[in-house]
Amino acid sequence: MTRSLLMYDFMVFLYAAVVVLYFLDFLAHRRTLNRVAFGLLAVVWGLQTSFFFTRMVEVGYVPLVTPFETTLFFSWLLISFSLVINFFYKIDLFAFFTNVIGFTIVVFHLFAGEGAAKVGENLQGDLLVLHITLAFLSYAAFSISFIFSIMYLIQSKMLKEKRWNNMFRRMPALDKLDAFTYRLIMVGFPLLLLAMILGVNWYYKQYGVILILDAKPVVSVLVLGFYVVWLYLRRASDWSGRKLAWWNVASFGLLIINHLFVGTYFSGFHNW
Repeated sequence: MTRSLLMYDFMVFLYAAVVVLYFLDFLAHRRTLNRVAFGLLAVVWGLQTSFFFTRMVEVGYVPLVTPFETTLFFSWLLISFSLVINFFYKIDLFAFFTNVIGFTIVVFHLFAGEGAAKVGENLQGDLLVLHITLAFLSYAAFSISFIFSIMYLIQSKMLKEKRWNNMFRRMPALDKLDAFTYRLIMVGFPLLLLAMILGVNWYYKQYGVILILDAKPVVSVLVLGFYVVWLYLRRASDWSGRKLAWWNVASFGLLIINHLFVGTYFSGFHNW
């Protein structure tokens, strides 16, 4: 376990340097800083990937179960999205916002020694791994859509106030931000739906009953409902982009509450 923890500590240190470089680029808009940050971020992605496989060998199961493992996996997904989107679309400020969230998630469990503990056999299996993987893929897609909605609101406010500053020039046009948000929600919605279906299937095979009244799946259905409403409003109503952006922010807020608080304090099963 020492080897993987040392790799983790080095990764956190390097990731901190990435966030600092992106922040300096955010303030001064230096292309060199941005390129160095992007290169170091790719190294962080490689270290996180290596850490994942090293830990899998050490603990003897796919490390996607404990809070330590899932938050690190979520951070890895955000970095992956950040690298891909920034490479193809060159949205510099997007990389800064995304990696602030990703770094916060990483350091949240920096001193969580309990993450090294093995889990019981009842919390293993291919269906459970697929359930968790798809759920966090959907969380990552919704997180990125949230970031684009925040950028939309900032850009819209600067347009309204006629503030043609450096930040304004570095942001994509409103129609592009809206298009990115739509595509990511269209990815996240079916992934979360599939994750819930697989979770119900796994729980039934494991315990012989269907998990219906647990707080987290109940609120997860509500989360899906919020995103269904967003998709409907975007295609079948005259809602403005700002209203849709705020609805997406509220939907993501409910998603975070469900994962961090409902699952931890009110769920009879998901608080492990």
